[in-house]
Amino acid sequence: MSTHNDLSDYIRNALKAGQSRDIIRATLLAENWTKTEVEIALAQWSDTTLVGPVPRPVRSTAAKDAFFYVLLFVGFGMVAGNTLAMLLAQVNFWIPEAGRTDRYAVSGIRWSMAAIIVFAPAFWYMNRVDNRATMADSSRSHNTIRRWLSSLAMLIAVITLMGDALYLIYKFLDGHVTARFLAKSAIVALIAGVVLSYFRQERTQSTKVWLLPPAIALLGLTALGLGLSLSTIGGPFQGKKEQRDRWRISDLRSLAGDIRNCETIDRNNLPETLDPLTCSDNPGHLTALATEITYTRIDTSEFELCIDVEFPLAISTYNIRVRDNTACLRRETN
Repeated sequence: MSTHNDLSDYIRNALKAGQSRDIIRATLLAENWTKTEVEIALAQWSDTTLVGPVPRPVRSTAAKDAFFYVLLFVGFGMVAGNTLAMLLAQVNFWIPEAGRTDRYAVSGIRWSMAAIIVFAPAFWYMNRVDNRATMADSSRSHNTIRRWLSSLAMLIAVITLMGDALYLIYKFLDGHVTARFLAKSAIVALIAGVVLSYFRQERTQSTKVWLLPPAIALLGLTALGLGLSLSTIGGPFQGKKEQRDRWRISDLRSLAGDIRNCETIDRNNLPETLDPLTCSDNPGHLTALATEITYTRIDTSEFELCIDVEFPLAISTYNIRVRDNTACLRRETN
């Protein structure tokens, strides 16, 4: 604000001293003021009266600028953050931890995919509008709100890079550097580097040519992450299968608990055959899929419930044994 006040004061004093607008304009342009800044400042003063320069009303666009740049940078952050989440999830899938067999973990991935589908087109459009406006008016690159938000984003990116380097060195010294860790570190560094490149304050599209513009690089990584995620966890049809399997496992656990406390059977000498639904405490809480659950007597006080599932890879194996396409749960009644 003080810089623009200085410019306005200079123009007022120059007009008061009798200098023409053309001379004032040429002088300011020679000192690297942008054409837009000069024209706006000149328009603030009228020199057509005998009393000297008279100020004209100035309509602030700060609120409009704040709305645009906050929305643009929030969109960028959502795209960058969720792209990072999707790529890290791919590392978890393709480079599982040693000793772990459950490679399929979709927690949060579909949320990131949904966020990308919403925010990536919005960011692309707003970034395109900003680039065109900046090329037409280079003074936009000096917008105060834009510079503050850029500085904040760059600070976060720098701290992320430094933290990544610190953790990498620590793991190296501690002897725990693995391919999984190196891949994740490289992805974090790559995304942070893209953020740094995008938010460099001296970036002006009209004077600097990028081999690969940061926004395009980010959207390319976003497309890669989204494509890999779709191929890994599937689309809505795959999601429906997993949801039905979650219902099946929920019914399986519920009926297993009900049989353990069932009063209509001898729990010290379990029957050879049993319809699990006859022991249900609250059948209304079960789904129609519960009718597919089968009962097997293991011994006098141990039984097993099983049900066929559609996508075994996504089944949580806690207390559940999965054989081919069948999930089973064993329980004792005493």
